[in-house]
Amino acid sequence: MITNKTISENGGTSKVGTLEVGWFFLGWLVINLLQAGLTGLLDDEAYYWVYSRFPEWGYFDHPPMIAVLIRAGYGLFQNELGLRLFIILMSTATLWMIWLLLEKKNNKLFYAITSSMFLLQIGGIIAVPDLPLLFFIALYFITLKRFIAKSSQVNGILLGLVIAAMMYSKYHGLLIILFTLMALPKLFTRPATYTAAIIATALYMPHILWQVRHGLPSVQYHLFERNASTYQFEFTLQYITGQVILAGPLIGWLILYAAFNQKPANELEKVLKWTTLGIFILFLVATLKGRSEANWTVPAFIGLIILAHQFLTDHPEKQKWIYRLWIPSILIIIIVRIYMMLDIHPQRWLKKDEFHKIAEWAKDIRDSAKGRPVVFANSYQRASQYWFYTGDASFSVNSIHYRRSNYNFWPLEQQLQGREVFVVYPDNFGVFPDTLPTARWPMHSRSVDSFFSHSSIQLEEFSNARVENGEIIANLWGRNTAPRSTARIYIALYAHDNDVAYILPTNMTLQVLNQGDYIGVAANIRNVKPGRYRYKWAIESCIPGWPTLNSTSREVEIPPTSSKP
Repeated sequence: MITNKTISENGGTSKVGTLEVGWFFLGWLVINLLQAGLTGLLDDEAYYWVYSRFPEWGYFDHPPMIAVLIRAGYGLFQNELGLRLFIILMSTATLWMIWLLLEKKNNKLFYAITSSMFLLQIGGIIAVPDLPLLFFIALYFITLKRFIAKSSQVNGILLGLVIAAMMYSKYHGLLIILFTLMALPKLFTRPATYTAAIIATALYMPHILWQVRHGLPSVQYHLFERNASTYQFEFTLQYITGQVILAGPLIGWLILYAAFNQKPANELEKVLKWTTLGIFILFLVATLKGRSEANWTVPAFIGLIILAHQFLTDHPEKQKWIYRLWIPSILIIIIVRIYMMLDIHPQRWLKKDEFHKIAEWAKDIRDSAKGRPVVFANSYQRASQYWFYTGDASFSVNSIHYRRSNYNFWPLEQQLQGREVFVVYPDNFGVFPDTLPTARWPMHSRSVDSFFSHSSIQLEEFSNARVENGEIIANLWGRNTAPRSTARIYIALYAHDNDVAYILPTNMTLQVLNQGDYIGVAANIRNVKPGRYRYKWAIESCIPGWPTLNSTSREVEIPPTSSKP
């Protein structure tokens, strides 16, 4: 409940009208609605919009919450604002719930912290799974506070409902649950805790079953496919820099310092401290195995804001840096917001400039395609942006040089078999000879008279491949195998991350593989250098040298005696 009392900057109490707080949240909402309607789609947003065209209990990358929200908003307004509508409403509600969770309220400090944070200001309009996750994490902490005070069965049921919604938003919600139990192990002694677990598990079961039916693609990709082969210091440096920027381009360092130094005043703050520190440390350690994307720590930011606010409220002498940097922070954010809205030519030096000239870019490609279906090589994002801005369904062929996506599951590939198509890729790559001018920058294309690819097929091994007599040998079975296709099966060897070292043809075609379960497949490795490789199975496509990606990765050791470079 919003009250009129807050803690003033010097630690005492002062009257601050409810109207002032309401105007802050209303202003936040209006600004984000305007921004959302005037800003082009981020490429991932378009991908999640395609999610919404195919309602499912799960997707390759994420649970379905983002698809549900986009479908609901886009049903009201068929534009960028509609796609982002419920995300904006939830981001404003998240801010309000954070305010409710503050035991000591200093409104001026709260305004300064939240309006200076990149994550809340810029991320608050982007339709990605992080925003519903933040909303349900804030709701989780409000529900948990009630549960700690009174662990009734009713509160247990409510907690279970919120946990399920949190998990349907993004898998990172699991970390909040784990660190909560680590912070308060006494919760294991309360019967209502198990009520919450049963409710959450029962509600989440449809997504678990979806994962099982599709071979656990999210687990395979997020836990095993994204590891780097060797540690690089830049992984750690980029991670730390990213956290400071997300927390605020100028005040991030102080927010992190304040939150880490806040001593929990109650059990809820203890949970907030565990979740905040635990998530930041976990993904810092994860940089030893590969990149930790900056946004992976989003679940920690509810605790980060609350803990930092409480610390700075109790240490007014340290607040001065927040207020000194408030206006410069706002100016930086305003500049970024204006740049996002202006439909100017994208800047190549900005790696993630995905907002500008997208509609014109899509129209240029559509004009060049001359009525033919458009297929994008190795880019589920570009295929999705093209689809959104033209209304023409497009497809992404995911080759061994890329990664799988939900385009491997959607029933789009089958509709293109044997048809004349227009294939687009950013670079020539030796197989895309035609230059394609666009409003963004030139791309390359290839006309295909009779399209064929089999990226929807999942090749599965009975056991890991083995090396015998100069060959890699494995027993394969293909889900949804095309019985009449003579497309050849390949094995791709990866030496570093996703860099293909060798593409080896095997002695097998889909037509033969379809004749039985777990048929032996072999590839000659006499020209392969000895060493340890990751490998993936692939199937020939209509693009020369671009077999589709048709399996998760495993490891194989090529001994010196098996190869003769």
